[in-house]
Amino acid sequence: MAEKRPNRLDELETRLAAIGGRNPADAVHEIIKDLFGFDYDIVPVLRGKKEGLTNRELLAEELEKLPSLTVGHLCPLLLRMFGTNLEGIVSIERSPISIRSKENWVKRHDGDLVMITGGYEDLDVLVTPTEEFMTVNGNEYLPEDLLDRLIEIGYENRDGHAFYADPEGKPVTDDFKTLTIRTITEYFDAHPYQ
Repeated sequence: MAEKRPNRLDELETRLAAIGGRNPADAVHEIIKDLFGFDYDIVPVLRGKKEGLTNRELLAEELEKLPSLTVGHLCPLLLRMFGTNLEGIVSIERSPISIRSKENWVKRHDGDLVMITGGYEDLDVLVTPTEEFMTVNGNEYLPEDLLDRLIEIGYENRDGHAFYADPEGKPVTDDFKTLTIRTITEYFDAHPYQ
């Protein structure tokens, strides 16, 4: 029986409540880096960038605008500013998908079969099999049915892997990322690997 992993959003809520008199931006930075691996000092600001302000200073400004420092208020802010979907990350903890985004491992567990890699500023996405999948499946390509499903939603076949970039050069939308994860999850629900 697989061990139950703790919900990182619950832990985030607990830690936010315990910040006390600490600088909120420093505390949020430290907590997110510890729980999710994102270093908001180097993750690019996608929306709201101001000349002369560091990422931490921008975060401090935005945190002051929140009605309260809770997961429900913080997660949408971090998604808007940095493109990091913490709620989405937690929702797929049990799926067989590893995710690497903005030079960080967002999710990676033994037994993951597919890896989604996002480009530095979310301008493209690559879906490839993991080492585990290659060992189980015997080849280095995505299964044809999975690749076909990804092509149907907008990916192109790049040597047996799925690649997507917005035709207008815009960042990949959160809706498209969610559709990608759902497509992969539905494939593995229908084709479980032991």
